[in-house]
Amino acid sequence: MSPFTSALALSGGSARGLTHLGVIQEIERKMKFDLIVGTSMGAVIGGLYAFHGNSTKVIGSFKELFENKIFLKAANSVVDEKAVFVGPDGFFNRFIWLFRQGIFYTRTMLQMDLVGAEPLEELLGMLVPDVLIEELPVRFAAVAMDLHTGEEVVLTRGPLRRAIAASIAIPGIFPPVRVGPRTLVDGGWADNVPVAPAIALGAHFVLAVDATLEIASMTPEPGSAMEILFRCSEITRILLTRHRKSFADVLIVPEIGDMSWGAFSSIDQCMEAGRAAFRENLPAIVRQMRIRRLRTCNGAIHPGRNSEWRSHPLVFEGTP
Repeated sequence: MSPFTSALALSGGSARGLTHLGVIQEIERKMKFDLIVGTSMGAVIGGLYAFHGNSTKVIGSFKELFENKIFLKAANSVVDEKAVFVGPDGFFNRFIWLFRQGIFYTRTMLQMDLVGAEPLEELLGMLVPDVLIEELPVRFAAVAMDLHTGEEVVLTRGPLRRAIAASIAIPGIFPPVRVGPRTLVDGGWADNVPVAPAIALGAHFVLAVDATLEIASMTPEPGSAMEILFRCSEITRILLTRHRKSFADVLIVPEIGDMSWGAFSSIDQCMEAGRAAFRENLPAIVRQMRIRRLRTCNGAIHPGRNSEWRSHPLVFEGTP
């Protein structure tokens, strides 16, 4: 068996991350990957695909979830259907809207999250199987961030459901997750396109999919001090993501226009964007994978690249 290892790195992005479903539809028709590393929504989709190995089952699971009353209730507590959020940075706009209504200030001063632990656990129980990461048919890792140290934590063993819960724990929306002595939150605040963890886990070739927004797509200039604060925070995350994803051998960025972070009903549109992006990039993927095979002597040299990707520390953990 060839030692050459290929990896798929899936970004966060909430509903925008549903484009990953279209990407994996195309992947399973043409090739397979040895390792999947995901952040936030990328961890959910990547973990489910590592378990099922079938995109149809994964897509079916999501569609069932989105029709579930518990999901709809949880989503409505964060996304107001009457509010209009212009541009793809709906997450940023949502906080501004909540702040203006006095909701964000009141609720976040009194509690740790907008969606409690019980509804989240129930939703994950419907979607994510109760299995161990190390028992998955395909190697998988989920990325989270340590709330106290700021370290990027890569979860490679233990319960899959708990690892995903940590990776999707959006600060202020979902509760932090305790993993041993660590308190973990959404990995998107440390590494939204987890290429470096994939390389550290042995990948010689990394295909990354980025479903997040860019600065140019953000809404017009903010009109208040709070809007400036949130916007600057989001810009910092975007700039960090640019650096993180630059280590990928091939980067796919699906075109989904001004879709907001909470547009879960747009799953079909997202999947089509993912399929189209993969087909467009397929020649580059095949070419770069061939080049990486040559440069690594078919996997005999690891990682067969410069050490720049090691510029930030990684912590590898399991979930108890």
